[in-house]
Amino acid sequence: MISQIALTLTLLVAAGFVLESFSRLQSLSLGYEPRALFTARFELPWRVYNNRDKIDAFAKALLDKVRTIPGVQNAAISSNGPLMGGWQTGFWREENPRPQPSDMLNSDLEVVGGDYFQTLKVPLVRGRTFNERDTKDSPRVIIIDQAMAEQYFPGEDPIGKRLGVDAGNDNEGWVMSEIVGVVAKMRFHAVDEMAPLPVIYCSLGQAQRTSLTLFIRSTMASASLERAIHDAATSVDPSLPVFDARPMTDRVRETWGSHRLLTFLFSVFAGLALTLATIGLYGLLAYTTHKRVREIGIRLALGARPAQIRALILSHGLKLLLIGSVFGLVAAVALSRALQSVLFEVRGIDPRIYLGVGALLFAATFVASWIPARRASRVDPIVALRTE
Repeated sequence: MISQIALTLTLLVAAGFVLESFSRLQSLSLGYEPRALFTARFELPWRVYNNRDKIDAFAKALLDKVRTIPGVQNAAISSNGPLMGGWQTGFWREENPRPQPSDMLNSDLEVVGGDYFQTLKVPLVRGRTFNERDTKDSPRVIIIDQAMAEQYFPGEDPIGKRLGVDAGNDNEGWVMSEIVGVVAKMRFHAVDEMAPLPVIYCSLGQAQRTSLTLFIRSTMASASLERAIHDAATSVDPSLPVFDARPMTDRVRETWGSHRLLTFLFSVFAGLALTLATIGLYGLLAYTTHKRVREIGIRLALGARPAQIRALILSHGLKLLLIGSVFGLVAAVALSRALQSVLFEVRGIDPRIYLGVGALLFAATFVASWIPARRASRVDPIVALRTE
């Protein structure tokens, strides 16, 4: 019985930590609004789309077609987008000498087109977004996120400052690019993938990419919208396949998959352990109470009050709880530390969780002990002694 209580406490504490972690993960600010946002991916063949003009023309034609679909509010194109991998690049400020590759500052690099920030509902903090004048023949411009502004331009206005950036264009390399806007932070990677990096955004008119993701904010049902996107893409390029078309909320839920499974498993096992421990404690106390009927009858005959008999049986159950909790507490602390690698923003020692589990175990022990204790307090001493 003591082992059951110890195991139950351990599993309940672990379940509490995992539930707290999952709750914090769900409340995490993504920086964009995934609801009513639909995504689809394209892979442009390089033999056809082998320069920026062709890629830009395809993107504009596709966006024009998509915007005519009933229910579509905004549409945009990105080289990857949140939770879909991405590029990284080095950068440095214009006033500093170009560093060695090993000393280069790093950031995520996203190439975007259309109403990207409006479609994802990412606020513009200052400056402007990209427009039709940002082409391959115009001066290079970039947008940075607030994380980069806070980290590398503290106390400064980054608008107008220039960074050396490699946008990934063939035979071009590093180019000084002017910062024209600052947008709010977005989480591009799952919480268990990597530490967040600041983000640099380039215009699709100035950076070539053949792997593209279409973002659509729409009120249409997903199935109908997927067909409409396929028709729009086919009308622009009949040979171009559309793949991985699904709502953005599905991609977000995927990043919670392991945490959701861990939460489910620990919750189920903890619930089963608590149920078995409660039933086992009840059975043990009911059995020991039955074996002590004669003793209880004598106590009552000698003047013991029913309340004292109930306290006698309850104290037996609480003593088992106390001993089992000591062992369970040690195991729970060890397990919670082992789980730190999969927990999100949860400390290994959280008094609220331990107090909550303690209160739950106390309540279960009291319920399991109360029924045998109540029966024992109602024993008729004459009947008990006569039976013996």
